[in-house]
Amino acid sequence: MTTLLTAGCSFTKDNYQKTWADYLAQDLQATLTNVAARGAGIDFITTRLIYQCTQSRYDLVVIMLPSLDRLDLYVSNDHPLKDHYRDIASWQNGVCPEFVQVNGILSHDEGYSLTGGEPRGYKKYWYKYYYSEVSTLISYWTKVYLLENFFKNQNINYKFTMAYDKDSLVEQMSNVQGNSCQHSFLHENIDWSNFIFYNDSQGFLSFSKHFNYPVISNHPVTQAHKEWSDTILLPALRK
Repeated sequence: MTTLLTAGCSFTKDNYQKTWADYLAQDLQATLTNVAARGAGIDFITTRLIYQCTQSRYDLVVIMLPSLDRLDLYVSNDHPLKDHYRDIASWQNGVCPEFVQVNGILSHDEGYSLTGGEPRGYKKYWYKYYYSEVSTLISYWTKVYLLENFFKNQNINYKFTMAYDKDSLVEQMSNVQGNSCQHSFLHENIDWSNFIFYNDSQGFLSFSKHFNYPVISNHPVTQAHKEWSDTILLPALRK
């Protein structure tokens, strides 16, 4: 293997520690292209991946899916709330909040405002008046299904893993509304053979908690990332 593409949120690419993506590239002796972004949700990740995979070819793509209760809002230069949505955007470079464009370039003027799952700023009104757990579940698994079919149509070798658990994807407890079977038809059409779990259905956070890794600013320490790569991802990829 020579090239590895990874995508996800800050559990995949952070600005203060090495993540599982770095360790996996090390283990596979692969050149890493990491297009993850802090605060990213499934909408941005899907768009970013499709863009990147139409620009270059990779031997393997590995995606760590985020929580479902995230709003990836594209903000144009003339958006009336541009300044408000930039202020609550994630600090991708650890210096200041910025928008992220489809090609990954950071911008002060236009791009995706990636804010994670925390209700803050004007996003509080979205959670209060527009957010629906059922709707986001349907959208979430539809995007996963879209990505799977894109990868297969393009003959791209891919694997999914998850930050959260397969059946517990809400990040903020205030956003929990109760699941619905209305998304089960999507589950039935997902190719689960291309998913890598801990204990059959659990993600990275449950793994880190089970082995008592410290958590700093809501993120497991880098040793947890190394163990996730060494003991969960790598053995599954080598089967």
